[in-house]
Amino acid sequence: MKRYFAIAFIIAASGLSAIAQRTTTATRIINQPTAPIKIISYNAVYIGSSSTYVSRGIHHNLDYENASERTVIAVQFGLVSFDIWNEFLDRTGGVTMEAIAPGSKEKGKWVATSYADFSFHTGVAYVSKVRFDDGEIWSADLNSVVLELRKIEKDFDAGRLKKKEDGEKP
Repeated sequence: MKRYFAIAFIIAASGLSAIAQRTTTATRIINQPTAPIKIISYNAVYIGSSSTYVSRGIHHNLDYENASERTVIAVQFGLVSFDIWNEFLDRTGGVTMEAIAPGSKEKGKWVATSYADFSFHTGVAYVSKVRFDDGEIWSADLNSVVLELRKIEKDFDAGRLKKKEDGEKP
């Protein structure tokens, strides 16, 4: 009887290990030296079931701070998702329009859904655009962002970081 229990335990533990490996994700932050907003921490995870309080999709969570000497009134984060094979899955623009004083730290959460979001494995976050209170807009150097993304997907297409026009296919 002990022998059967030991075998059952090993099988159960193997199954749990497979589930744990499947749900382990990787995240990367691309901070650019000239960005007025600095991402302090980032994590992303796929949640497969919806409830009243939790939406199905890829949950991107960021902690960030205003590293400039000016008040920021809007930020757009680039949130790029790759699947288990390191192939492009989706791009989401996480936007906040809350004023952020110089040196202030904030948190944000954005949920992205896509056709195959269940295969999510790697998330990347970077600051895409920043609007200051005087109307000036800072934009990311997309060439440097693409170079970093090509470390994940060798032939990453820079066009995937741009906003889709109405009627345009992804």
